[in-house]
Amino acid sequence: MESRQQLQEKVGQIMQELKMQQLWESIPPVWVTRFKVCEIPQNDFAQWLQFIYLPNLLQPGTANSIQASVFLVPQAIEYFGSDVCKGKLLQLLVELDSLT
Repeated sequence: MESRQQLQEKVGQIMQELKMQQLWESIPPVWVTRFKVCEIPQNDFAQWLQFIYLPNLLQPGTANSIQASVFLVPQAIEYFGSDVCKGKLLQLLVELDSLT
């Protein structure tokens, strides 16, 4: 499954870029482990990407249902705004969106 391999490679590149941009966190925020809909912060796209979206995307059988409903780039642009340092990360997210 070449598309599955491409997806895994792209997720790996995004994870690496999150680390390069110092957006990667070694410990999940409390809201990840104590999930309640009303407690999910709406202002941390990077945490959601790292701890929710990317791990779920890599789970066998879940990628198709996730892919059909989520486009990352509009959310990333809203979150990062005009931060040009995030250009490579945005490009990787564009590429991931095109795979999904």
